[in-house]
Amino acid sequence: MKYLCSLFILLILIQLTGCGKSAKPVAEEMPASAAIKHDAQPDVLPVAVNKSDAQLDAKVFYHAKTSERKIALTFDDGPDNKYTPKVLDILKKNGIKATFFVIGEHAEQNHKMIKRIVEEGHIIGNHSWDHANLSNLPSDQVQAEITKTDDIIRTIVGQSPSLFRAPYGAENEQVRSDAAKTGHQLIGWSVDTLDWNGKNASQIMNTVKKETKPGAIILQHSAGGKGGNLSNTIEALPQIIAYLKHDGYAFVTVPELMHLNQTQ
Repeated sequence: MKYLCSLFILLILIQLTGCGKSAKPVAEEMPASAAIKHDAQPDVLPVAVNKSDAQLDAKVFYHAKTSERKIALTFDDGPDNKYTPKVLDILKKNGIKATFFVIGEHAEQNHKMIKRIVEEGHIIGNHSWDHANLSNLPSDQVQAEITKTDDIIRTIVGQSPSLFRAPYGAENEQVRSDAAKTGHQLIGWSVDTLDWNGKNASQIMNTVKKETKPGAIILQHSAGGKGGNLSNTIEALPQIIAYLKHDGYAFVTVPELMHLNQTQ
């Protein structure tokens, strides 16, 4: 009888503690699909477009359709440690935010400069990995050029860009489609200063004066140049800023210009 009582008490204790049942894991392993979804939708630098937006199709944004005297300064091909810091110094002195379309392999070599661009409030855009003519490449290579650059930028600053500018402006239906597939808005320009071609500061200024209109995107460079020389850009930039300010223009980033375009 004493043995039966002990056995009865033991059975009650087993039921109360859950022993003998399959225990629920403390933490479940994240499903592979969830991890893939997270990787496929990285955070973006100050948002210009929604990466999941189906409207990301074959359109290029060249300028804003607006009567407001606002323009965006953009700088391609950086960063480097010679001209990019000089451009940033000028922008900082004048309290201006700009948009930098960076090359992936240059970003990989200049982490500090990428960080400085972001820390000083500028926008970073993707300008391919090695400045290839994407219109001559198959789709998988175009997308690789874009995503590899996204990856290095995300490695440096924790986020990847939502804007993309094709090297040389060389785009076609495939490039436009690939930009959209990788979650980027393709960006062009409406004022080409040709600073990369060795135009002197006076010639650059003449182009800006003649071609700048409300909503314009002005193309310049922060690395490269004819013979590796962009002293013309560094000389012209303060003049451009002074002239446009005097003419009543305000300087905004490309995402701000895009938003302005959407609200008109």
